[in-house]
Amino acid sequence: MPMSHEASGSLLHVRRVTREFGGVRALDGVDLSVAPGEQLCIIGPNGCGKTTLFNVITAQLPPTRGEVAFEGRVLAGLAPHHIARLGIARKFQVPSVFEDLTVAENLEVACFGLAASPQRPAAATLLEQIQLSDRADVLAGRLPHGARQWLEIGMLLAQAPRLLLLDEPTAGMTGAETLATAALVRRLAQDAGTAVVVVEHDMRFVQALDARVVVMLAGRVVADGRFDEVRRLPQVRDAYLGAHA
Repeated sequence: MPMSHEASGSLLHVRRVTREFGGVRALDGVDLSVAPGEQLCIIGPNGCGKTTLFNVITAQLPPTRGEVAFEGRVLAGLAPHHIARLGIARKFQVPSVFEDLTVAENLEVACFGLAASPQRPAAATLLEQIQLSDRADVLAGRLPHGARQWLEIGMLLAQAPRLLLLDEPTAGMTGAETLATAALVRRLAQDAGTAVVVVEHDMRFVQALDARVVVMLAGRVVADGRFDEVRRLPQVRDAYLGAHA
């Protein structure tokens, strides 16, 4: 039985969400809450519903049953730009940057056209946040894989999101890049108060982040707690972490 997490004061609240595709139930009564500034990792085997959950949260897919609310507002039916204006930003698995522009120019493009406010960081501030100040004049297409991932995170931070959704941000990274990404995510919560939800397979990242972990199996949440707690559960070890984890 999943360990409970208090939903009061939630920034994001997923209530009994089910999503069906014909006869396939990709999500089965998912309950999930995320507090302001919280860091959360969602883990589970391929096909367990993690990406479908992100798609429902961002209103790309409507839930068959249940609802998703952000600061009390139901998100189903909203257009992507409305979702972004509410303060939700999403990074997909493959980095999406302008390869023929420099790192600094990519961030300037991300900031361009956004209404000025005290919450919106300047491009120079973003460079420091993602620790790419020394590569500001490097073409994005020449960056190593990990740095491209950080650059895209910086471009999303230009929106000053209150909730950042990251889909496998460390895929293809070296061990050092993975640990650096965990440190970056921690800083986002500490310095900017951004809530971050990460779908991830790399247990090095999950351990390094040292945050709350939700485990999904067959479209359901089966565990919710700290990594050292959930990794000891038999169904988690057998289905995802391995019998000797």
